[in-house]
Amino acid sequence: MTQGEEKMIHTFSPIPQKLKDLKNPPKQLFYRGNLKLLEKKKIAIVGTRKPNPYSKCLTQTLAQLISKNGGVVLSGGALGTDILAHSASFPQTIMVAPTDLSHFYPATNQSMIQKIYQNALAISEYENNPSPRVYHFLERNRLVIALSDAVIIPQADLLSGSIESAKIAMMLNIPLYVFPHRIGESEGTNSLLAQNQARAIYSLQEWVKEWFHTLIPPSDEVLDFCATMPTLEEAYMRFGQKIYEYELEGKIARKDGKFYVL
Repeated sequence: MTQGEEKMIHTFSPIPQKLKDLKNPPKQLFYRGNLKLLEKKKIAIVGTRKPNPYSKCLTQTLAQLISKNGGVVLSGGALGTDILAHSASFPQTIMVAPTDLSHFYPATNQSMIQKIYQNALAISEYENNPSPRVYHFLERNRLVIALSDAVIIPQADLLSGSIESAKIAMMLNIPLYVFPHRIGESEGTNSLLAQNQARAIYSLQEWVKEWFHTLIPPSDEVLDFCATMPTLEEAYMRFGQKIYEYELEGKIARKDGKFYVL
C-alpha cells in the first residue's frame, strides 16, 4: 500500500448497526470513497458470474433505474452480475471487497473498481488481504446482504454463492427478489420462487415505484455508451446484436473502428 492509498482508506467508527445483527459481525471495517451513500436506500444485486443475455439486460436496466430514482446498488465487484450492476448504477453504488482496499479483485474489473474507489464507495473488513481465498468471498457476501434493504438475485444455480446469500437474507428478514426464468434456466432462483422464499419481479417499473415511490426512466444506455466512442468489440460485448439495430436505425455510426452518436 502506498502512502497515498493509506490516506484514502479510512476506518469505520462505529461499525454500522445492521452488521451487528450478523452471527459473526466484522471486528473492523475500512472504506474508500463517499460514505454518504450508506444513508440512501440500498439494494443488493448479486448473482452468477455468467449471466445470460436476458439477465444481463434486466440487471443493467434495473440497476440504472435504482440509481436514477434515489437508491444505491450494493454488490461484490465480481465478474458477471456484480460488475454489471455496479457499472449501470455508477456512481450510486457500493462495493464490498473480498480483498483489502489497496488491491483490485478480480484484476479484469480493475478499471471499474478504481472508479468505485474514487467516486463511489468501497468497503472491506480486511486491512491486508491482497489475494482472497474461498472463505473470503462468503465473508464478503454476508456484508453485502446485511447492509442492504432488499436483495435481488437475477440468476443463480442451485449450488452457488448467490443461494447462500439468499439464505442470509432470509435469516435477517431482508426482502428477497428474483427474475422469472424458463424451466431449466437459473434453477437456483426458480427454486426460491417455488418454495415461496422470494418474490418475482415481473415489471421493473412497478418494482421501482413500490420501493422508491417515483419512476424516473433510465436514459438510453446504448447511446450513452456510444457517446464514449467505444470500439465495435466493446459495444458488441455489452449489447450484442442490439448495437447493429441502432446502427441500421441511423442512431449511431462507425468511424475508424469506433462508434459515435449521430
